[in-house]
Amino acid sequence: MARRSPSDERPFRPLDVAVLHSVVKHDPNAAASAAASPMPAMASEPPRKIIDLPPGANVRPAQNAVAPVPILQRLDQEKRILFTRAETQAIDRLVNNLAVRLNAQVKVSHVVRALTTLLLYAEGEIDKRAAEHGALTRPPNGDFGALHRFEREIAGLLASALRDAGTPR
Repeated sequence: MARRSPSDERPFRPLDVAVLHSVVKHDPNAAASAAASPMPAMASEPPRKIIDLPPGANVRPAQNAVAPVPILQRLDQEKRILFTRAETQAIDRLVNNLAVRLNAQVKVSHVVRALTTLLLYAEGEIDKRAAEHGALTRPPNGDFGALHRFEREIAGLLASALRDAGTPR
């Protein structure tokens, strides 16, 4: 199960809220005034409409199109995944190294959500690769060698789709 941050832990916020709002609104003057004021006035902003996209919706922008500004939503859904001890240690090492290199507080959930963003961005390419690949048969849970080969096959498919999808904008 995912760990929750302690209630007394202050969330890591590298940017001031007003600076973020100025970027979202594309208002360069707001960023300058936000830097001068310690607390932004957020009550004057009109409420935003949250749009839920159906599963499988292609949110990849067309070439030369302006990407829509994402509306932030509450994280209230949980997915469970099991790892081996070695995988857990490797993932923790990767995340810790990333945090050190970025000089930021990074947790496994941040990395998994970033990977989810990449997967959803490349959904069209993934679908194309899966159609080209053809059927795979999922092995039983007790056959660890076959499960490993099955997941490696999916990893290869995902790697080629992610490479061709490019970087999300």
